[in-house]
Amino acid sequence: MHARLAVGLDAGGTSSRAVLIDESGAVLGTGASGPANPVGGDREIALSNMALAFQRALGGIDPAEVGSVCVGTAGALSLTEEVRELSADLKRRFATGCEVAVVSDAVIAFAAGSSAPDGTVVVSGTGAVAFAIRDRTPALRADGYGWLFGDAGSGFWLGREAVRAALRHIDGNGPGGRLVEAIIAAVAPEKRRSGALVAKCMADPPVRLARFAALVCEAADGGDAVAESIVARAVGHLAESVSYVVDRELPIVMAGSLLTRPTPIAALLQERFRLVYPKAGISKATDPAIGAAWMAASAFVTDPAERVRLHRRLAWR
Repeated sequence: MHARLAVGLDAGGTSSRAVLIDESGAVLGTGASGPANPVGGDREIALSNMALAFQRALGGIDPAEVGSVCVGTAGALSLTEEVRELSADLKRRFATGCEVAVVSDAVIAFAAGSSAPDGTVVVSGTGAVAFAIRDRTPALRADGYGWLFGDAGSGFWLGREAVRAALRHIDGNGPGGRLVEAIIAAVAPEKRRSGALVAKCMADPPVRLARFAALVCEAADGGDAVAESIVARAVGHLAESVSYVVDRELPIVMAGSLLTRPTPIAALLQERFRLVYPKAGISKATDPAIGAAWMAASAFVTDPAERVRLHRRLAWR
């Protein structure tokens, strides 16, 4: 008897990634493609990119052999009745006989860090949001309102605060230092004027400010006072968002590039969580597509203890 196969797909706003696993937890294939948010962008392109990532993960395996598929997408929370339509459309495009579960990207991010059905997930990447997860479904929410209305503590937020610090310094209203000089050098090295800095930044989409998050983290690690202040405020914003949705005794999963990589934000936030929520297990998410694949495999790995073991095998691979 052949091992049953499952596919997890992380359909992101900038890229997509699919993972093929068997019921033992062996990763048999991966596939990547372009952006695939069916709500925030072109739906046809999103669906085509999901199908491409799926096909690449399968390689030469017949899609009919796949027993379960789970797709996590940022647009899922904006969909109600459309989820059924999206699921049916993906089933047709994937050419698989099984149903395609469509869930929020927050759910697969949580599943990438915990096998529990309930807990809290906090995400900080380009944007930032915190969710209470109940029975593997988003419940309470804090932030995640986009660059104009929120995303405090996100990569965008860090970049904006870094540019603001540079502007104040150029106009004589704030300190300089490593971060400020790095921002000026990256944006307008030939013209140390606040107007030039503003013009260069406003020529790009606002979320492009997230590219400066790495400069903030590097400068903070180097002891730059301005960067350390921005990092501390970012940690405060993320901790505040979590405080609105957290159950103090349930697992907390940290997800997104700023919280899963070795950044000063991740280190300080994890330390704060351990002090404030000592009974909650704190973990970092692995690849969200792995979380989706584990959720897909849970359709036929029904024994609770075996599900936990499967999760551990995937998380520690």
